[in-house]
Amino acid sequence: MCHVNGTQYLPGDLVYNVTDGSGWCFTAYCKATCQVEVESNPCPSSTPPTVSPTTSEETTTTPPTTQSSPDCTSVQPPRKNGESWQLNSCTTAICQDGIVVHLLVKCKPVEPLQCENGRPPVKVYDSTGCCFTYECECVCSGWGGSHYMTFDGVYYNFQENCSYILVKEINFKYNLTIIVDNHYCGNADSGFCPQSLIIHYNSYEVILTQQRSGETTENVYINSKRIYPAYRMGDIALTSTGVEVVLEIPDLKVQVSYKGSSFSINLPYSLFQSSTEGQCGTCDNSQKNDCQSPNGQIQSCSVAASQWLIPNQDCPTPPTAPPTSTSSTPCKTAICEIMNSKVFEECHKAVSPDAFVQACRSDVCYNANSSCSSLEAYASECANKGICIEWRKFTNGECEHTCPATKVYMPCGPAVEPTCNTRYNEKYLNNQTQMINKTKEGCFCPSKTVLFSTYSDTCVVSCGCTGPDGNPQMPGDTWESGCQQCTCDMDSMIVQCQPITCPTSATPICNETGYRLVNKTEGCCQKYTCVPKGVCVYNNIEYQPGAEVPKGTCENCICSSTMDPSTKLNNIVCTNISCDTTCSQGFQYQAIPGQCCGKCVQTSCVVNMPDKTKHTIQVSTTRVYEDA
Repeated sequence: MCHVNGTQYLPGDLVYNVTDGSGWCFTAYCKATCQVEVESNPCPSSTPPTVSPTTSEETTTTPPTTQSSPDCTSVQPPRKNGESWQLNSCTTAICQDGIVVHLLVKCKPVEPLQCENGRPPVKVYDSTGCCFTYECECVCSGWGGSHYMTFDGVYYNFQENCSYILVKEINFKYNLTIIVDNHYCGNADSGFCPQSLIIHYNSYEVILTQQRSGETTENVYINSKRIYPAYRMGDIALTSTGVEVVLEIPDLKVQVSYKGSSFSINLPYSLFQSSTEGQCGTCDNSQKNDCQSPNGQIQSCSVAASQWLIPNQDCPTPPTAPPTSTSSTPCKTAICEIMNSKVFEECHKAVSPDAFVQACRSDVCYNANSSCSSLEAYASECANKGICIEWRKFTNGECEHTCPATKVYMPCGPAVEPTCNTRYNEKYLNNQTQMINKTKEGCFCPSKTVLFSTYSDTCVVSCGCTGPDGNPQMPGDTWESGCQQCTCDMDSMIVQCQPITCPTSATPICNETGYRLVNKTEGCCQKYTCVPKGVCVYNNIEYQPGAEVPKGTCENCICSSTMDPSTKLNNIVCTNISCDTTCSQGFQYQAIPGQCCGKCVQTSCVVNMPDKTKHTIQVSTTRVYEDA
């Protein structure tokens, strides 16, 4: 028996047949399971209403046992009669006279779609999240410095220096432009031709570039400021695995993947249909117009690509390369066939390997370059489709990737690696978008360790504490910082600091001539010492360097700038005074007490004789000379 509002119905009985007044008729029957089944159909005499996005039908739950109330009290929370609520994206529930009626959205039939780029069409859901249509993906990629594939799947070769427009809006609706900056590779044996990507979006200029010297170094700049992914600000988000950088514009559902030797640009067809131009072509599911010059002329792809040069760019011209000698020996392209093998089999239906295999064979046979860039680019496209391929181990070591000593290579690591920074994890791990919530190859911390911060390659077993230099400190570690003794507490993992205790010592008495008291800070504590003034001291009198020192009567003394190592006072340098003791005839040299030098004192008289001779006569004596 079915019980509805106090009335009993046998299986098969009609419970009610009512209309909502808006063109829908609701018929309820008592089922054999003693549940009420409700059918909803357009009333024959009226136009059925529209339930966004299309028409709907209904089923019901068990009717309530309430005898008198038309409300739906059997659900939680209870609902009023006539109240509607959303159960999920495809189902709306309505309380109808005590019975919960489910309105199911009927979606329009989906038309099949063939994409010229060879990729399977993707489902694009409407605003309700219930109904979908098919769209072709608009994915443009480049790898190896010379291989390009347009949005609609046209593969071509182009290798020139300078900067070129990859993607430009025909009518600037979203303010998005993407530029590739090609660098001359010279005769590098590695086959790695670095390319930088420059993304202009609204007020942002994002530069993605990479350096390889054994290890890979990613450089990401936003408005000329270097940043370290993961990073989110305003309209853009960036992640990095140490091998690949992913730029996402969530509002536009735009994704740019960059690996230095390869890039991939994914635009939503619904927003950019027939509105792009540049080396990536037009996103319109037609290969006929992919290779256009800026004036709209259809040309060969390599010719058209050269015309998207950014003007006013100073680009060095590479030296003329010697002609490539042809060899009768067949080139070995076995490494390229890995992409056609079972290694990549899971990805074949999602992304065709044909263009990548063709590029790989060209690199091996004609350019003497490594084929790794083609394999790497194809694996990256597979990863963007959520298919992780562990391919490097099948290249006999030719395509190994070198990670920093503290990290290990993983073909299928997280797009955002957890760190010891809780706020970082909350911002970037707990709020990942669907586009970047995929596995990526990269360099990651070994098992049972965690990345300390995005600014370093330090992996730690326990997050512990952060020291003043930004480096990790383990539980129990102690260190000095800012005149404080700090400890990483083993229980709370919090840095606890106390002021450093300085030893107490008496201040020295510095009363010796030539010395002074100095207060010197050693580390965090003050220390008083007596230090020489850099002067000379004589008879307890200080003399500055260069000053005369009255040390003795028969010597000239100067205070020098040299220091006596024993006394730490400056040396007094003296020179003896030389006295002239020669006296004239009749004079005698006599010392003067208290003076260094004496003087000539007359002791006899000098008489000039007529014969022009001189005679001396002692004082107080008389001598008679007769004339000759």
